[in-house]
Amino acid sequence: MVLRIFYKSLYAFVICSCWVLSGNAQPTPGKEKIVISFPGESRWKSTKIPKDTKGIRGIAYTVKEGKAQNAPVKTVTVTTIDRRYYPMKAEGTPEEKWEFEKAGCPEATLDIVDRTTVEGRTSILYAVGSTKSPEGDCGSTVLLTYVAEGPTALHTVELAIPQERFTPELRQQWRDALLQSRIE
Repeated sequence: MVLRIFYKSLYAFVICSCWVLSGNAQPTPGKEKIVISFPGESRWKSTKIPKDTKGIRGIAYTVKEGKAQNAPVKTVTVTTIDRRYYPMKAEGTPEEKWEFEKAGCPEATLDIVDRTTVEGRTSILYAVGSTKSPEGDCGSTVLLTYVAEGPTALHTVELAIPQERFTPELRQQWRDALLQSRIE
């Protein structure tokens, strides 16, 4: 009788352990990444951005040649900052970016599109309007940025869109794609 209870308890423990470990495993520090499903029909090519430190990783996604001329978004930059080395938070990031852009373009505007906190981790989607691209003037570009706290890292996804191409439909399309991204 005692042996039967022991085996049933052991069996229940093994089943519960497998269930807990398989569903909510934390990403390994230094390996965590954000996965985005890019909207539209464009194909994207990824290029690793070299950084001076192992605590920061960057990838630039560019539209593959052929469709790059017509694409409103030509490059998406993803930066992952390991919070073991740089304990950063998402809060305050939109305001800091806006102040930085206002230094070069005083007419820059800030629009918080979405702010969510789940399990103590914050994600913010925001747009800084009336900025400039490297080849443009003030007011020529909108920076759409998504910053999300993961279990071990802070992720930033940034894309520049020409002001005249930043339509409500394009904004909604990228909003949906960025908010549906997941951290692995």
